Amino acid sequence: MAIKKQEFYEGAALHLLARNGGITSIRYDPPFFLMNSQLLVLLKYSTRGRSPWGFTFTPSEQVLLQNSASEFKIVIGLICGADGVAAITYGDYVSVAAPRNVAVHVACYRKHGEYYKVNGPDGVLDGKVAPSNWQGILKS
Repeated sequence: MAIKKQEFYEGAALHLLARNGGITSIRYDPPFFLMNSQLLVLLKYSTRGRSPWGFTFTPSEQVLLQNSASEFKIVIGLICGADGVAAITYGDYVSVAAPRNVAVHVACYRKHGEYYKVNGPDGVLDGKVAPSNWQGILKS
C-alpha cells in the first residue's frame, strides 16, 4: 500500500508530539486524532515551500469541529510545508473563520525567525503563534 502525501505530513507533525513523550494514547477517528482520550487534533497541511501557506476547511469539517467543541478541547495543527506546525485552538479558529455553509480559507504567514500570523475571512488572529507551541499542546 502506497503512502499518501497527507500521511507524510501528518506523520511528521505527530512525530514532533511523540518525541516529547506526552502521548499516552492516540486514536484516529477521521478527520481527527484523539490524543490521550481528551484532546481532538485536526491536521491540515500545505505543501508550499514557503509563506504564505493556505488551508481550506470544508463545510462538513466546520460542522464536525463545531459539534465536537462541546465535548473536547480541540487543537488545529496547520502544517506549513517543511517549516513547522502552527497550533491554534478551536476558539482561535472561530475568531478568524466563523462557521459558514461554504468552504473557508485560512492562511499562515511567517518571516524567517518570526512567529506565525494566522488570518481568515473574519480577520487576523490576535497575537502570533510560536512554532514551538505545537510541541506543547498535550501539556495544557
